[in-house]
Amino acid sequence: MGNKQLLGEEDLHFLGIKVVYKDLVDNGYDVLNVRKETDVDPQIVARQNGKLVFVVVRTATFPNMGVLTPRVAARVSNHARKHGATCFFAGVGIANANGNNDEEMSQPEINGEYYINYKGLLPFPK
Repeated sequence: MGNKQLLGEEDLHFLGIKVVYKDLVDNGYDVLNVRKETDVDPQIVARQNGKLVFVVVRTATFPNMGVLTPRVAARVSNHARKHGATCFFAGVGIANANGNNDEEMSQPEINGEYYINYKGLLPFPK
């Protein structure tokens, strides 16, 4: 894999947000706000058919997927209730498409090629 520079935590997080953003736009959502900071939730605020949605995005490297923690879910759910919004979680997994083994695939590179594991928006647990 040479001297390639690996994606940092913020770059990885932002790549996951871009994947989810594109999915939302492709599915007719009007994206109102995107926050790429790792310590801000939700990352995406959108509207579809007059309904406000909050989307929490978490991104991880192969073989993992981003995970919604109960603490974040509770905090965002409380915030959403105040605004009449519905909450969704988007877990994203990123793999280095040029990796020849699991270790190399778990190290996505800046400006590299990627395999994306994304199963769409999932409603928050009740």
